[in-house]
Amino acid sequence: MDKPVIASVTLAEIYLEQGHIERSVEIYAELARREPHNEAYRKRLAGLKKEWKTVQKTPGTLRKALGKKLW
Repeated sequence: MDKPVIASVTLAEIYLEQGHIERSVEIYAELARREPHNEAYRKRLAGLKKEWKTVQKTPGTLRKALGKKLW
């Protein structure tokens, strides 16, 4: 996918709510790159990457992952 024109937390969370966890990871990675000292971005990115790995290994877990707060 192309990079979004405006990478924001809101956009990343919208993608996540819609089930596009990989896209959300990309946006948080961009945000963390732009602001490397922002601990919140790094923590959120790490949590999303962990969930993404779980989702890829176990079909049907995306719905469960979206149901819990990772923030």
